[in-house]
Amino acid sequence: MNVKIKDVAREANVSVATVSRVLNNIPLVNDETKKRVLDAIERTGYKPNAIARSLKMQKTNTFGIMIPDISLPYYTQVVRGVEDVCNIYDYNIILCNTDSEPSKEEKYFDVFMEKQCDGILYIGKGLKQNLVNKIDSSRVPVVLGAVSDVMGRYHSVAINNEQASFDVTKYLIENGHESIAFFSDEDEASFVAQERKKGFVRALKKYNIKENPIFELKGKYSIKGGYDLMDELLTNAELPTALVALNDEMALGAIRKLEDAGYKVPDDMSVVGFNNFQISEWFKPGITTVAQPMYDIGAISARMLIKILNNSKPEEKAVTVPHELIIRDSVRSIKE
Repeated sequence: MNVKIKDVAREANVSVATVSRVLNNIPLVNDETKKRVLDAIERTGYKPNAIARSLKMQKTNTFGIMIPDISLPYYTQVVRGVEDVCNIYDYNIILCNTDSEPSKEEKYFDVFMEKQCDGILYIGKGLKQNLVNKIDSSRVPVVLGAVSDVMGRYHSVAINNEQASFDVTKYLIENGHESIAFFSDEDEASFVAQERKKGFVRALKKYNIKENPIFELKGKYSIKGGYDLMDELLTNAELPTALVALNDEMALGAIRKLEDAGYKVPDDMSVVGFNNFQISEWFKPGITTVAQPMYDIGAISARMLIKILNNSKPEEKAVTVPHELIIRDSVRSIKE
């Protein structure tokens, strides 16, 4: 039987308006009456109509989340942080994989608007202008996770990618490496790639090391991407002594190609990555990498968006979370 709100009201011996106030947490009902209504709801098995409720309250308690690819462990952990916070505050999520394609980002943004999402979490590589235009015209609250907004338009949660890249490159240099390759993302609009390249270049300049464009390659943000880029790098007559990969997946692919080609890591080439992907610890050699708190980035981003929706302004517009250099076995010192 389809139980209606009037059935609950009859069971609790109250008005429909009183039941509605209890359902919507409106503080105009005394504790005794509220308990009677809740008991009636439990006895009758009443389920509120979410659509009707959202129309009345002008709120759906739903977030739209954009990520490049849920199959990448980084985004899986970020989304888990978002979901756990949403469960606490009774929010639902609509998750979309964009593959970092502008057309998909714009399409899914329109889907979020059609579904009347209260807010959007953009967890990606960097905002494109067409998406910015859609966000601004919609006036929907947006929080960026894992990237920052250099224009200061939106709230964000991320590590300092530039400093993190500087730190890991500096570690290689301090171990005697001056010929260093850099594997980056083929997506020119990637904020993360741009910032990590800046940190890489700053470290080279600090130690008076000249950049070598031949060793700076761009490809897919994946294990196969790292494999293919190393395949390309190995065609050079001269090889670098070390590699900074944009993420751990690229580092894993690069190491696999080196092994397939008869080289050893770190004996023939040192390799470092980013994100502290779980397998990086168990892989042989264990990969030296930059850890960032992926779960926390998701959780803080969700809390920030909920604060904005509840008209409680977050203390900071751009939250920078700490990163950590994790030293393992993929780097060899070549100091004389």
